[in-house]
Amino acid sequence: MMGPGVKPWLSGGVWVALVLMACLLLTACGFQLRGAAGLPPEMARTAVTGLGASDSLVIDLQLALRAGGVELAPLSGATAELRIHDLSSGRRALSVGRDAQVSEYEVFTRLRYSVRGRGNDFEIREQTLTLTRDYLFDPEGVLGQAEQEQSLRESMRRDLVQLILLRLQAAARDH
Repeated sequence: MMGPGVKPWLSGGVWVALVLMACLLLTACGFQLRGAAGLPPEMARTAVTGLGASDSLVIDLQLALRAGGVELAPLSGATAELRIHDLSSGRRALSVGRDAQVSEYEVFTRLRYSVRGRGNDFEIREQTLTLTRDYLFDPEGVLGQAEQEQSLRESMRRDLVQLILLRLQAAARDH
C-alpha cells in the first residue's frame, strides 16, 4: 500500500501508452491471433471425403474449414474435394527396462490426404503427415496410462487439422 501523497508510477495515461506500444510491437513482428484462415477461393464449397462424417478428425476438420469461411457441401455441388486417403494410428514400444518390461511407448498417427478442385485447376497432390508422441509406461497406473494415451491422440488429431490448414493457406498464397 502506498503512503499518502505518493502518486502511482503507472497512472492511467502511462498504462494506455504501454498497451498501445505492446500492440504495435506484436503486429510489427507478424503476430496474428488464430482465427479465420486465408484459404484458397477454389475451396469456397468443399466436400470432405474418405472417412465417415462422425469421425473425430472429420468433425474437427469441418469446424476448422467453416471457421476459415468454407461452406461444406456434398461432392456433387462442391468446388473442391479434400479427400482423406488413409488414417492410421498405433503404438510401439520404445524402450524396455531391466526387468524386460516396456518402460516407454510411442503413439503415432499417419494421415494421407489430397485436395482437388472440381471445375477448376486447384490441386494439392497427395501429402502424408506423420505425428508421434512418446510417454513413460507405469505398470502400476494402467488406467492413467490409457487416459494419457487418449489425450496424446486427441492432441495429435488437432495438430493434424492445423497442419492441413497451414498447407491450404500456403496454397492460397502460391495461387
